[in-house]
Amino acid sequence: MKRITVISTAALFILHFSGHAQTTKPQMPVKTGNEWKMPSDIFQRAKTYSTDLQKKLNLDSMQTKKVYDIFLANTKPLDEISVATVSDKEKTAMRKSNQAAFNEKMKNILSVSQYQKYLQMIPATR
Repeated sequence: MKRITVISTAALFILHFSGHAQTTKPQMPVKTGNEWKMPSDIFQRAKTYSTDLQKKLNLDSMQTKKVYDIFLANTKPLDEISVATVSDKEKTAMRKSNQAAFNEKMKNILSVSQYQKYLQMIPATR
């Protein structure tokens, strides 16, 4: 009887957490004093972003690696904007400035035709 209870509890535990793992949202950064803890899913998000652009823009492996690197490097500035204690209007201006800087870095990586296609892909509000 104890064995059935233990097996049932273990199965319920596994089913609960395996279903939960598939519905999680991207994690948010954590700031403790002057230190930032990067979200643990950021590497997966960077890989997904770079792989997606690789497929859509026909990037070579070197370009894909550079896109991955600048996405990771841009994580902290975006996280700082999201947790900043400023008005929404100021956050929007900060995001637009950040996006312009990100686009400039992308321009240095992509060919002219790839960059034009990239600009059409990103939302106008960014």
